[in-house]
Amino acid sequence: MAALCCAGALIAGACASTAPENALAGTQWRVATLGANTYTEQGPTIEFAGDRVVGSGGCNRFFGGYRTEGEAVSFSEIGSTEMACEPQIMQSETAFFQALAASRTFRRLGDTLILGDANGGTIVLRPA
Repeated sequence: MAALCCAGALIAGACASTAPENALAGTQWRVATLGANTYTEQGPTIEFAGDRVVGSGGCNRFFGGYRTEGEAVSFSEIGSTEMACEPQIMQSETAFFQALAASRTFRRLGDTLILGDANGGTIVLRPA
């Protein structure tokens, strides 16, 4: 009986080690482009920490959850601080938060991360 339990534990351990890993966990990015807009180093940032995201929209800090499955990504429970900045920065931040919420896919191409939505919109990110 003990040998059967050990064999079951070994099989379960082997199965657990072959589960797909989260390809985004532990990475930090800075938005390079969002639609037709190009960002400088002051643009939005995002960090994938475990199953949570944190970052800056350019003015406010944000946080929330995310999941990946294959090349699919979804964001949930995104919240942010509520500071006011210049109108241009606030418009840019709003566009980023909306694009992030609409993201459905991700691809890593070398040192580039591309988040895509169902309508062909993209957020292109570079390492932070």
